[in-house]
Amino acid sequence: MSDDERQQIRTGPHPLALHVASATQNWMGAAAAFPLFQLGGLQLHPDLTQLAGDLQKDLQGLDLEQLQILIMHKAQSRLSDTLAGLTAYQKHPYRRHVTAAPLFHQIGTTEVRDYGTDLPPDAPVVLAIPSLVNPAYILDLKQDHSFMRFLAGQGIHPYLLDWTTPGDEEQGFGLEDYILNRLIPLIHILHRHHNRKIHLLGYCMGGNLSLAAAQILQKGTEAGAQTGAEDILESLTLIATPWDFHASQPQHISTIAGNVLKLAPLTQKKKTVPMNIMQLFFFSLDPTLSQRKFRKFSRLDPESASAHHFVAIEDWANDGADLPPSVARDCLINWYQQNQPHRGCWNIAGQTIDPGRLTLPGHIILPQSDRIVPPASAKALQKKLPHFCQTTAPGGHVTMIAGLNAKTTLWHKIASYLK
Repeated sequence: MSDDERQQIRTGPHPLALHVASATQNWMGAAAAFPLFQLGGLQLHPDLTQLAGDLQKDLQGLDLEQLQILIMHKAQSRLSDTLAGLTAYQKHPYRRHVTAAPLFHQIGTTEVRDYGTDLPPDAPVVLAIPSLVNPAYILDLKQDHSFMRFLAGQGIHPYLLDWTTPGDEEQGFGLEDYILNRLIPLIHILHRHHNRKIHLLGYCMGGNLSLAAAQILQKGTEAGAQTGAEDILESLTLIATPWDFHASQPQHISTIAGNVLKLAPLTQKKKTVPMNIMQLFFFSLDPTLSQRKFRKFSRLDPESASAHHFVAIEDWANDGADLPPSVARDCLINWYQQNQPHRGCWNIAGQTIDPGRLTLPGHIILPQSDRIVPPASAKALQKKLPHFCQTTAPGGHVTMIAGLNAKTTLWHKIASYLK
């Protein structure tokens, strides 16, 4: 194998061993579990008791030995398809080649990129804030499929905040530090530069950070006493933003969050939490998602637009910098374990972040089929913001904002609101 060929082979999805082992265990265990199911000895989730009983009735009178063989063949086929999809992804020739937008400003390692340098000075200005967990370029995925570039084409001046890899100073940051020492100062800088109100747009946990910043800047708060949100912010758009972190999640989500974080010291000597630790946690939210999507990918024409787009999103999902330990603790313990935002005890800058106190107008976009941010989690936030416009977007957590159909299903609606 040549060096060029080696460079074309991906090592993801991460953690690769977990994806392969999980698929193997699930499908090889399916046939082995069938006799136990028939004997009534298989442990089932209480919600599945009725379905299991109905299935056992449907199986009465069938040739169970033949059925066992059919199950084995089906399980073997699904495992083979999963592994074929993984291999096809690893060897796919697609690589991201996107012209970087000009750097507008930087504080520490946090950058703001300008996607509207050619727009007139009276164009609406929006600052997009992505999650800290994955790279910012999900909003600028491909040269010909970029939410940021689409907004610019609609006459809106878009800026993208990119958290990038934490430096020496950021390694000691928690969410509060990123909000107070990075996001809010950059909002002020952007406002002074344009001398006009700024639209904030937050995606995923970027929505939580944006909401906290908007409240802190709001008139009536100590931090916003001099320059309130009403003076520098035009609106707040929240896309797939979680609020009730226990809604529609496994009952053991609190235990998973705590145990995953305990793994961090075992992995390396760095001061940051490896991205694979967070990948492990999100894998646990839907352990069969990987198998389903790679089986589907195995059936795609590698040259098709769908295949190229799948690889683009999957590469993004497996990218990303390690996290500062305090950020990981804030997300896994304060949010997923203790559910602080929904319980009304998430505090930033000495005040409880309460969406009900926000007077800023806005637009909340709810996911239709999302495992990372289940619809019930986002709806818990929507109930606290009844004055916000509401849109329900088709697709999952990523496809709703970056899928092949996102331009027609969501991007135009966001642009229409921002105008």
